[in-house]
Amino acid sequence: MDFRNRRLLTACCSLVVVGSLVTGCDRLSNRTAKPLVRVSSQTSDDQMTLSWMRYEHSSQALDANSVVVQEFQKRKNVKLALQSVPQSNYEDKKKTLMATNSIPDVMMVNQNDLTDFADTHIFLDLTPYLDKMPNFHKLIEQKPEINKTKVDGKLYGFPLVTKWSVQSGLLPMIRTDLLAKLHLKAPTTYEELYQVLKKFKEAYPASYPFTSRAANGKTGTENLINPVAFGFGSGYTNITGTKIYYEPLTQQYKFGPFAPEFKEAIAYLHKLYKEKLLDPDYAVATSQIWQEKLSSGKSFFFQDNNGFGANFNKALQVKEPEAKFELLPALASNKGVKRNTIYQLDHLGEMYAISAKVKNPEEVIKLIDWMYGEEGTNLTSFGVENVDYTLVGGEYQISDATKLKFKDKQDPFRAMQSALGTGYLGLAFQSDDHPILLSSAPELLKWSEKANQDLADGINYREVNDPPFNKQERDRLKQLRTQLDAYLTQNMDKFIVSEGALNDWDTFIKQCKDKGATEIETIYNTALARVMK
Repeated sequence: MDFRNRRLLTACCSLVVVGSLVTGCDRLSNRTAKPLVRVSSQTSDDQMTLSWMRYEHSSQALDANSVVVQEFQKRKNVKLALQSVPQSNYEDKKKTLMATNSIPDVMMVNQNDLTDFADTHIFLDLTPYLDKMPNFHKLIEQKPEINKTKVDGKLYGFPLVTKWSVQSGLLPMIRTDLLAKLHLKAPTTYEELYQVLKKFKEAYPASYPFTSRAANGKTGTENLINPVAFGFGSGYTNITGTKIYYEPLTQQYKFGPFAPEFKEAIAYLHKLYKEKLLDPDYAVATSQIWQEKLSSGKSFFFQDNNGFGANFNKALQVKEPEAKFELLPALASNKGVKRNTIYQLDHLGEMYAISAKVKNPEEVIKLIDWMYGEEGTNLTSFGVENVDYTLVGGEYQISDATKLKFKDKQDPFRAMQSALGTGYLGLAFQSDDHPILLSSAPELLKWSEKANQDLADGINYREVNDPPFNKQERDRLKQLRTQLDAYLTQNMDKFIVSEGALNDWDTFIKQCKDKGATEIETIYNTALARVMK
């Protein structure tokens, strides 16, 4: 996950509730996967039984007898044979099932699974059934990005979407208590940030003020470069990790290093590294190591998932009540560029596919369409109305009985979600994440409102999904990525770490072109043009 996917209310592995806003899970369950039994059937009393598989996140167990599972049986006469697989084992389990064409009736997949296996016809083509899915059809009209999940013009997956969520992103976060203590103004530009980091280093010589991490399927180097390069007016990797980014001003995909702004961003990072303002472990630090440094006073600035800031504040304030990470306004480059990347609220890269072998496909599709509707969304987001929650004047409230039931749990919110079977990590197709606000740090909503305001003002830009590629394009991209990614991996750290390495930039750019960077741009923009017709 780590939720792109991701990204968005992708839950991290913290036991505190605010951790559910953070993408980038690193602590994964070590439990053994339950055996999978394919049990799709129709009984004599018309009850439908579906085998249903998804990964189980370490912070929210999947309960095979949850409230949602019970309500499916009561309301829709559908029995779910829920198969939970620890997230750490899910990819291997899933690939084995797909390779042997023995997938369950309904299974969580990602975009790459559909792209790689659609030609094998193991997944049900949903396209002919669209007119039988009024809720899903309406959703596609509201969220046309769903069309990008098509493979060769056909729709195979039901994406996980969000009705409402807290917004977070790769936003600049700084210790404002230290700014006050050292009589420093909050930086408004990257140059001012450099000067502030120098003052932090002078005051705390053992520190590395700016730190980064490897997470969300990206290396530490990629996670370091992405927000800074974009802030300077270029970019580096896309949502899937390909070394290309979507430029919102031109509405085209671009290979970042071709732009002079990208070189300026790398030169800036080199300056921070040279002066020991940047953590020398940026390329290899895990999410846990990164969190430890920021929550213990070893580092003071990050430009990553701002939701973590609430976790850090809670940890820091145990010993230093005034300690506080706060969101900075978007930092301007020396050319006046001022912009940030924020996460998608929808998890379009994760979806459910239906086995082509499923019995009564129209009935299964009817069930899933109901889950996208108001009744299904409320059930899979909140539980049972007037039992688990109430809606008074449109305002959601957890019932007193439900609060009492989980108040002594180590993580009451996740324990509640697990027992109910609700939310993105439960059985929701369209999740409403209002429940988390009732037990979250108040600054998260404030930061979310600021992120959304900057989105409206054209300062923040959401991540963009890849366009759908045809088979020829997919095969060619695999070839090109193999050689280009390896070359970039070999060289990017050299430019940040080594003195004088940037003198070879022109040779580097020529090699990138020779290894297919321009062709990757062309493939992406050709595919994008087809979607836009």
